[in-house]
Amino acid sequence: MNLDPTLKRLVTIAYLNGFGQIHQLTPEQIRLYLSHPKLKITPAHFKDVHTDEALQLRCYTPSHLSDKTLPAVIYLSATAFVLDRLDASNDYCSLLANNLGMKIINIAHRLAPEHKFPQFLYDCLNSIKWISHHGAMLQIDSDKLSIWGESSGASIAATCTHLLRDEAKPNLLKYQTLFYPMVDLVTPFPSKETFGYGYMLDKPFIAWLDAKGFHPEQNRACPLVSPLLASSFANLPPATIITAECDPLRDEGEAYAQKLIDNQVVVKTQRFDGMIHGFMRFYPKVKASQSALTFACNALKNALI
Repeated sequence: MNLDPTLKRLVTIAYLNGFGQIHQLTPEQIRLYLSHPKLKITPAHFKDVHTDEALQLRCYTPSHLSDKTLPAVIYLSATAFVLDRLDASNDYCSLLANNLGMKIINIAHRLAPEHKFPQFLYDCLNSIKWISHHGAMLQIDSDKLSIWGESSGASIAATCTHLLRDEAKPNLLKYQTLFYPMVDLVTPFPSKETFGYGYMLDKPFIAWLDAKGFHPEQNRACPLVSPLLASSFANLPPATIITAECDPLRDEGEAYAQKLIDNQVVVKTQRFDGMIHGFMRFYPKVKASQSALTFACNALKNALI
């Protein structure tokens, strides 16, 4: 349960700079505070397109594979339903595109608190369908379409796989990659208590996000909110699930992986010791972030190429 030394230093600096009081900020302030770190990578070319519902999608092409039809990964970032991550994710999406040799499509769903649940969920679901129907325009192979979600983005990604299956579209997404997924808002898993403070996903911050993302009367045990509580896990896409040892959401992510396995879904899963929720934000300073990216990218490439 010891934090990686490099990560511990970075976390200490974050709390010294006021991270423990982040829940006291307004949504506008928090969007500025949680700016994504810059990465020293080769930028992937990108262009923006809009769906029929006027939702913005940013489509990245690997820097070495321009003008080719490629498999595509729909990327749902860790917005916590509140944070605008489109511009902030340019470097990270370039990293994914260049490592995977696939197109990355980042969905800019509408944000809470202006647009609470279920708006952001259905923004993503409808965008996924739109992408699958516009493969030629996007220069993607619609038969090799997958989804990659992190934290709240992994929650939306997981729920979308259930909804697509229930709509008789189980093969639309061929693979799902979920990093430290938030899949159960109600069950008091031990990790939520053990890592409730000091690991950059503190209880007051979780409560702040909940209040911004949902109306008080909405049922957090609804499977659309907490996909771990879904009645069926059959016929869902193969998955990679990454968890972090010192993450309040660790137990629910691992329980989700087990439910998939119990229903004969092929799953590759790994817990990264000494890591916290959102540790990919520290790429490449923390070695485990590099290992996690390689693990997830290799699994996806092996499945789709």
